[in-house]
Amino acid sequence: MAEHRRMTTDRFFGGVAKRLENLQSMLTFVAETTPDKSALRNWLTSNTAAESDSTITTYVGFQRSIGLLTLQDAQYQPTARGAAFAETGDPELVFEALLENVAGFETILETLDAQPATATEIQTALREAYPEYQLPEAVVGRHLEWLRALGAIEQTQQSDHYELTPFGTQLLRETIDQTPTLDELEIGSTYDRVDLHDTYGGTRYRGIAPSAEQPYLFLFTGDSGTEHGYKDEFRGDTFIYTGEGRTGDMEMTGGNKAIRDHQEDGRELHLFENNNAAWSVTYLGQFECVDWFEEQLPDTDGNRRRAIRFKLEPVENTIEVTGTDLDEIETEELYERATGATTSTGETTPQTTTESTRTSYTRSEAVRAYALHVAEGVCQGCGNEAPFLGTDGEPFLEVHHLYRRSDGGPDHPDNVVALCPNCHRRVHHGDNGDKFNQELISRTDSGV
Repeated sequence: MAEHRRMTTDRFFGGVAKRLENLQSMLTFVAETTPDKSALRNWLTSNTAAESDSTITTYVGFQRSIGLLTLQDAQYQPTARGAAFAETGDPELVFEALLENVAGFETILETLDAQPATATEIQTALREAYPEYQLPEAVVGRHLEWLRALGAIEQTQQSDHYELTPFGTQLLRETIDQTPTLDELEIGSTYDRVDLHDTYGGTRYRGIAPSAEQPYLFLFTGDSGTEHGYKDEFRGDTFIYTGEGRTGDMEMTGGNKAIRDHQEDGRELHLFENNNAAWSVTYLGQFECVDWFEEQLPDTDGNRRRAIRFKLEPVENTIEVTGTDLDEIETEELYERATGATTSTGETTPQTTTESTRTSYTRSEAVRAYALHVAEGVCQGCGNEAPFLGTDGEPFLEVHHLYRRSDGGPDHPDNVVALCPNCHRRVHHGDNGDKFNQELISRTDSGV
């Protein structure tokens, strides 16, 4: 949703308890009489707590700004939506008017969808979503008043906290459903992050950016995160993503909870890499969170802390094989598995009284196994044997992608080699790493 919307709201007569009742009555009066300013002012002072002309002008003006009321030829008339609310009293009509014309309501619902929050915590979430605004306490308070009047949120038994009502959850889900798809995004292509959020929602300034308006969760990764202790990396086609929280132990709340629960919440997870140019990001594809673990990493201050690390797999990235061990599959068969070129073993299964065991693997696991099969314990960088045996008793080599995913490189047998730890560090961190990588590509292309 493009940010043409205003940020502030104004109240209406009746406080929280009778706000919608008074609004419906006023719109009914307007629909029946098309009053001028004087007649409407007289009705409001007689039927509500309205006293001053300035307050009447402000409150009525706000209803015009959100498209429930219009003034034509010096006479008030309800809009089509305003007339529908006058007739039905359906609070969803008022919510739609607020959502289309005032920013921030979706952010509040999204924040409370994760967990109950105080007004201060909601204010913080709004400031993060809209850093161009000051958003003082009064502005946030009026947003909360409208949502309470609509019955979308309520205060918990801890009176300083707010939570979604079932109606609020319904509004959030319906808002999320009104969305275009992301089918047009192409892996490896570059996009403007501002345009991305204007179109699909989500805040511009956070690494974990769930959209309150649509069923998407956007994740952003890049080198700038290393200064805050974030350590994101591809392991084959699996992406290890570090959760949010700059200081102290990370907790499974907020954006971290959004990643963990994205499938349960019905959100697609889309991963982007930040580029050097401002707001430029490269699309890495749609992923799903398959697991998470904790690891000791430094925080912004350099102190060791418990960090949450998510395992993200590309969607539709599983294969099935007969048996339980990829090491038992022949190299040619493994190549076909890793490329998705076959869905069967190519062999006739003996007729037995029990079915053969079939085990699911991610395609990246098959690609990794293929690279190690081909290398046969010898580093494809320096030509030396693996420096030691791993805990599985096999020669220890690491799988390297010749073309990065962020450059459009696939997780494919033709795009990987097996390197010793020293060569792998050289290609990523050496002063001639790019040149060395080109040598590896040349050797692979020539079949050396």
